[in-house]
Amino acid sequence: MSDKSPTQGYVSSHQPASAGSAASFAPNGSPPLAEPGTHVIHASLVRPALYAGAEPAVVMVEISVAFALIFVVGFHLATILLASFWLTAVHSTMVWVAKQDPQMSTLYVRSLFAQDYYPAHAGVQAAPAAVRSSVPSWA
Repeated sequence: MSDKSPTQGYVSSHQPASAGSAASFAPNGSPPLAEPGTHVIHASLVRPALYAGAEPAVVMVEISVAFALIFVVGFHLATILLASFWLTAVHSTMVWVAKQDPQMSTLYVRSLFAQDYYPAHAGVQAAPAAVRSSVPSWA
């Protein structure tokens, strides 16, 4: 059993109470917040959603390529070995990337649409840059 009491970390600073006593709980039976005016946020609300440690879009591409290798190219020993190598090498790399930054591949794809050089518009009479729609044309 653990030597921690169920109320440890929940006793309010303005209400001295011993750990485990009935005075350390709120009247409705729930433990009070650590400080007045603060709220506890569950970790799953701020943690990135990862599938098998990698970004969901990347995992779907990995699986699609592996299935395409096996079932489209042919069900041969060479394609099975190539698909398993693809899954292990690419997935382990993408898990490492997701540990560095969970949105790295999304950021990379977004950066592909940026220009390498943005020319300056010096004068008031200069022609404005072409405006690109924020909504893709295929949507």
